[in-house]
Amino acid sequence: MSELSNVLSCRQFQWLHPGLEWLHPAIDLQLQNKAQALVGLNGCGKSLFLRYLARQETGLVHSGELLWQQPFYYVSQQEPDLNQSISHYLGLDTLFAALDRVEVGGLEQNDFDHIGDRWLAKVELVQWLQQLDLPSEPALSLGALSGGQLMKLRLAKAFATEQFLLLDEVSNHLDKKARLWLQQQLQQHQAGYLLVSHDVELLSTVDCIYQLSPLGLEKYQGNYQDFLQQSQRQQQQLQQQNDKLKQRQSIQQQQQQRLLELQQQKHQQAKRNRVHSNQAPILLGKKAQQAEQSRGRLQLQVQAQQQELGAKRQQIQRQLDYRELPKLPEPREVKPCSGPVICCDTVVLPYGHSAPLSFQLNVQQRCLVSGGNGSGKSTLLQALAGFIQPEQGLVQVKQKLWYLDQHLSLLDSFPGAVDAIRGLTTMSQESQIRTALSGIGLDALRLNVPTQQLSGGERMKLLLLILALQPYAPFLLLDEPDNHLDFQALAMLKAFLRKYPAGFILVTHQDAQWQQLDFSALIRLD
Repeated sequence: MSELSNVLSCRQFQWLHPGLEWLHPAIDLQLQNKAQALVGLNGCGKSLFLRYLARQETGLVHSGELLWQQPFYYVSQQEPDLNQSISHYLGLDTLFAALDRVEVGGLEQNDFDHIGDRWLAKVELVQWLQQLDLPSEPALSLGALSGGQLMKLRLAKAFATEQFLLLDEVSNHLDKKARLWLQQQLQQHQAGYLLVSHDVELLSTVDCIYQLSPLGLEKYQGNYQDFLQQSQRQQQQLQQQNDKLKQRQSIQQQQQQRLLELQQQKHQQAKRNRVHSNQAPILLGKKAQQAEQSRGRLQLQVQAQQQELGAKRQQIQRQLDYRELPKLPEPREVKPCSGPVICCDTVVLPYGHSAPLSFQLNVQQRCLVSGGNGSGKSTLLQALAGFIQPEQGLVQVKQKLWYLDQHLSLLDSFPGAVDAIRGLTTMSQESQIRTALSGIGLDALRLNVPTQQLSGGERMKLLLLILALQPYAPFLLLDEPDNHLDFQALAMLKAFLRKYPAGFILVTHQDAQWQQLDFSALIRLD
């Protein structure tokens, strides 16, 4: 990148909205024209913070000072209007309309002024789309593009601005080829960027990483590998500090107990001396009062020391707990099934892959599905789940399959996590449900949030808990389950699937990170 310069200054930013005080204390942030990333657990406020930096409406009250020193471009997770055409999205409709009028003989000076020297704009757009491996029809609606194709178009538009970029989870839905293209574009982008992502490959190319948590905003120099090493050292240091404080607490409690016992003995001795003393009662009373005050001061001092050590340990334990992987119950046993649980015979999908598909899977078999954007991976899962019919061929399923789409839509309709547990499991007692939810990191503040508004990681953790509470472990259809997940939620998902007793079909663009699950079947859609 070129010589570094400041792009953004953010001072004392803080949410003032009720219920969000837990997100983080006040934030100071200085961005430069280099590769920077923002990470943190799902639900910690990364996307909200990025919307604030982009001067977008968040619907939440906040305070702080924000000063942009260079122009910027923001790519959010929210899709643009899918009914508009590619040319309209790229802001070329007015130019194309002027070209159309001139081509049929129009002589309006405004059209010529608008065209300028861009007489080949239509041809250049088609060539540009072809270079991106995107459909080369400018009039095509955005809704006709796959999720990966649409994101690639949005990113190409962003890179063309040559401005500082705010990028929110932009690698989701991209296939291997598109991810490689994105990495190359980011490396060549001279204006710099701030990337919100959990994509290890992208984070391995940045210059520094900011971590957002309820503890604040921490800066780590270097890429993802440096971030991991620094985080691990920090974890070890915190654990050592916690162990030392625990030891100090124990020693201090023993010393304080001995002091209190010694003072108590002196107090009892003084009482016995008063019985046999010849001093005036008023003098004896004054000495007793002084002794009682001294004992009270010692007790207050002891309590203050204990509270100070307790507060320090509580602060360190909070940081340790934040990094700890949530616990899930062990999944139940598999429901027996005679013969294959899924059987596909010469199935032709209505979209994407055109060749007939034939395969069988037993109830405990693990199958990986890979392929490029638009190849029909999600369509295959929808056909297996019975949501769409194949063009031809036969799909036979012997047990109920749990289809978990990219947005975990199974959880969309519940007013809160407690209701989701009640609706999708046999557990009914609220105290048991709340205990189970606290085990996956959902505290009281998040239990009343509608499940559709929970973060991707929170929804995944909730769904894994629901699966673990089923009387039998169902066969799963997983459509890119790693999208939107933070490192903790992804580790939790991998650990859950590694021990999962039933089979599953997993659709992903990142084959390498799932190989440890020992797949026995592979379906490639190219």
